Amino acid sequence: MEPLLCPWESAHFLFISSNVPLLINYSHFIAIFSALAVSTLVFLNNPKSIISRLFVFFASLFSVWALLDVALWATNDPSIVMYAWSMQVLIEPLTYAVAFYLFYIFTYQKFPSFGFNIFIVLLLLPLILFLPTTLNLEALTLSSCESIEGPLAKYYTYVLNVAFILLILGTAFIQIRHLGPRKNAAILFVIGLVTFLFSFTSGNVISSFTDEWTYSQYGLFGMPIFAFLIAYSIVQFKAFQTQIAGAEILVVVLWALVCSLLFVDSELFTIILIITLAFTSVVGYFLIRSVKLEFTQRLQLEKLTKDLEKANSRLKVLDKMKSEFVSIASHQLRSPLTSIRGYASMLLEGSYGPVPEKAKEALERISESSKYMVNSVEDYLNVSRIESGNMKYEMSDFNLKDTASTVVDELRQTAMQKGLLLTFRSDLSSQGIVNADIGKTRQALHNLINNSLKYTERGSIVVSVGENKATKKIMVTISDTGIGMSEETLDSLFAKFSRAKDANKTNISGTGLGLYVAKQMIEHMGGTITAASDGPGKGSSFTLELPLQQ
Repeated sequence: MEPLLCPWESAHFLFISSNVPLLINYSHFIAIFSALAVSTLVFLNNPKSIISRLFVFFASLFSVWALLDVALWATNDPSIVMYAWSMQVLIEPLTYAVAFYLFYIFTYQKFPSFGFNIFIVLLLLPLILFLPTTLNLEALTLSSCESIEGPLAKYYTYVLNVAFILLILGTAFIQIRHLGPRKNAAILFVIGLVTFLFSFTSGNVISSFTDEWTYSQYGLFGMPIFAFLIAYSIVQFKAFQTQIAGAEILVVVLWALVCSLLFVDSELFTIILIITLAFTSVVGYFLIRSVKLEFTQRLQLEKLTKDLEKANSRLKVLDKMKSEFVSIASHQLRSPLTSIRGYASMLLEGSYGPVPEKAKEALERISESSKYMVNSVEDYLNVSRIESGNMKYEMSDFNLKDTASTVVDELRQTAMQKGLLLTFRSDLSSQGIVNADIGKTRQALHNLINNSLKYTERGSIVVSVGENKATKKIMVTISDTGIGMSEETLDSLFAKFSRAKDANKTNISGTGLGLYVAKQMIEHMGGTITAASDGPGKGSSFTLELPLQQ
């Protein structure tokens, strides 16, 4: 027995049949081209973005719905009609749900709450549970291959569609004013999205209640409008954070419009041509505007690049002059400072006879101040040498543990004067031999320990030497109970002239160069210096690492 078929020829390749009006092909395939072209470009230019992936999913759901609709017009097989119609009933509200999530994440930059997601699932659940029942499709009219819709398809689906449109409008009303630079892109986005969804729903509702399904085809023209507004928002406002050129995406939209003419017959050609010309004129205008804008921006960029090259060359000359000036000035300052410090020391020792007690205090201050100035001048000299590439390193093998212990002994008296406990520990199992410049290493250790001494008001400083056998490195760690550091301070700690935000409250003598110089020297010798802190008031630790000699 032959199966019952509707009274027209069978479809070829599911979508091709003389029963399909060319208006159907035009309205459906221009919409599919527009949706897939724009969403694919967005995805390819930003594939890791949730927005890009959702946009592709949204366009894919709509395209499947549109293809199923073409199949409904083409086929004369009732079983295919019932299956395709049922899937459309499911896919349509899913498309609206994804559209809502697409706009929500675009505006809020995050997913809705878990409870809200459960609410959406519960709204969609009846469609899944009752899809194969008469609540969805009751029967099929064999003369026209049209399904008789049940309450699920005829009422509940459209209620969901309207609900999602209202959710999108509510999200826009609440959030758009707070979007700042993304406000204009969001406005175009919501206008295009709501225009498409509303026209799509209107056409389907009218057709569903009048049984005249040609009306629903006009609702699909909302998709090219949506695709164009998305394209324009990307061109004008950099929506979706993509790097697509304006000309590129507008050419794709133009291509979709021109290709759609392939599906037009002679009877409708004039009307469809007018519609297409109207679309292409608008897109062409923005295409020319986009190309002109990008060309102007490129010319400006080229001019700025040339100006920056000139400015950079000038800055290099000025930087070199600055380094030379600092070097000369530092050398000129160091000699008289050394003399001041030497004579002050000789006066205190009594080389020029007895010194009154009141004068000793003044001489001690002179000696300390000159010592600080000598150290500052040395820091400036080192910065100048580092930046000019004139810092010389005399590499040799030496015992880093012994060097660190010696530096601690030298600074212990300073620590005692401040009422601090400075201790040294070691748990080395090897000899601790490194190949580096011993003088520069001693200076780096001095700078690190002095830094802890400056910014620790009470408590202790522990200098410990250890090793990492896996990485074959020896580490010297200086841990203090000082003022600690914030994350912001840690990020810029080793920059020139960088000091903690409240450093002046604890120590006003720091220049912000000691750590910079230490890090630059150690890194030049193949090592590293890192810093860590649990936060302000919780102390700090600095770790110097150098490769062990085998």
